[in-house]
Amino acid sequence: MRLVGIIPALVAVAALGGCGSDDSFKISGRIAGGGSATVELLYCPDGAAKRLSVNAMDGKFSIEGQSRQPALGVISVGGRERVATVIVQNGDRLECVLTPDKPFGSEVKGTKSNELLNGFMRSNAEALEQGDSERINGLVAEFVGANRRSTAATALVVSEYVSAGHEVSADSLMGVIDPEARSAGLLLNFTSLLSAQLSSEALGDIIGMSIANRNDSVVRYNPYRQSVSLLAFVGSDRAQRDSVTGLLRGLRKDFNARRVAVIEVSTAADSAEWKRSTAGDSATWTQTWTPSGVASPQYRRMAVARVPFFIVADSTGHQLHRGSSVGGADAAVRGYLKNK
Repeated sequence: MRLVGIIPALVAVAALGGCGSDDSFKISGRIAGGGSATVELLYCPDGAAKRLSVNAMDGKFSIEGQSRQPALGVISVGGRERVATVIVQNGDRLECVLTPDKPFGSEVKGTKSNELLNGFMRSNAEALEQGDSERINGLVAEFVGANRRSTAATALVVSEYVSAGHEVSADSLMGVIDPEARSAGLLLNFTSLLSAQLSSEALGDIIGMSIANRNDSVVRYNPYRQSVSLLAFVGSDRAQRDSVTGLLRGLRKDFNARRVAVIEVSTAADSAEWKRSTAGDSATWTQTWTPSGVASPQYRRMAVARVPFFIVADSTGHQLHRGSSVGGADAAVRGYLKNK
């Protein structure tokens, strides 16, 4: 999952695997390829988000933290996007091999739940990178059916299942998991996430806004200036961007700017990373970045919970489509124009 803004998946979860009685957990490992970089763990013990970071030396690192209850956390390297998802609790001793260039290729060992969770990520890396919501949701549902007694099932529904546009199915899938494998704290946050996607604010009309493009010029976007608009929220991961830019390039090739507004919103950590990640695009569409990303005032109410994420709106700003599927976004734009 490409987590952005306030990470909704960092919630307490109940683990079934055996844990020690120590008063801390430890995550040790190395960065593939070595080198020095900051390794960061963001997790949510006792209901409050906590961030731990260490400097890897010669690629090796060790992070120690505390969580009385099991908690879901994400690991990043060098301030970039997630490279591993873990479940931590006091007594756990995890070993990791982090692969910054392959966000779903990292290895995590140490507890049964983490090994199941990591196994799913590695086995389905291609689908997760492409962000195909239908495929991802099917894979998660299949995993839950086979592992309904495992905390890994709960973690996957919370962190990877694309709930936007599939809220009823997400709620039903969570109900399949044995009660012992899901905590009240997790379900509270899970319900809040679904509510955010269904809120009147998140589903409200897209309004005009001023955005800065790659040439550092400010342009004004208004939905009424074209028949339909596509807002594509994208991270800086190369593989993910390649799948999205194919969609954007195809739409711009087939439709002029009066028919379709194509806007790519980067969630890169800073403007330098944004420009590096888009340097070779030869983009014919609008590319923009803003401090705070999707947490900024102009995007916050859209409730973008993951990347890639697409919003399609008509000329009045009314939202026609919300979701993480490249194919779904393409179909929504073309289908609407076909019926006009």
